[in-house]
Amino acid sequence: MKHHFGALAAGIIAATSLTGFVVTAQAQDPTAVIDARKAELKKAGGGMKAIGAFLKEGTGTVADVQAAAATINATAKAFPDWWPAGTAIGVAKSDAKPEIWTNMADFKAKTAAFQTEAAALVSVAAGGDKAAIGAQLGKVGATCKACHDAYKS
Repeated sequence: MKHHFGALAAGIIAATSLTGFVVTAQAQDPTAVIDARKAELKKAGGGMKAIGAFLKEGTGTVADVQAAAATINATAKAFPDWWPAGTAIGVAKSDAKPEIWTNMADFKAKTAAFQTEAAALVSVAAGGDKAAIGAQLGKVGATCKACHDAYKS
């Protein structure tokens, strides 16, 4: 029970910090939005790496995987609000291609896929089955790759 509570608490903390990002970033200049966006996306990347290390190297615990999955899921939920106009390549150190804004319907579809697979990762992580976690992590990674291929320089 203690491990489940820790993963739940980590998820709540991740969601709370991401909610703060959205409110703060919208009130700031484009450079601040880009810097905050990159910082939050690095948290999701860290979650992916932590789960990958659990699967490949046996480091960490199932509770760590659950916390990492919660972080990825919180990122996915907040993700759509991180792309205001004026934050593409050419502004600060943005890697965001202008195609995000010219093809918003596809970008939103890719975002929805990320959200769906990230939520499923939380469910799968709760079960603790290493093979199922690996399969679901692959699905999350595929959504990341699809968006990066189309919309990141």
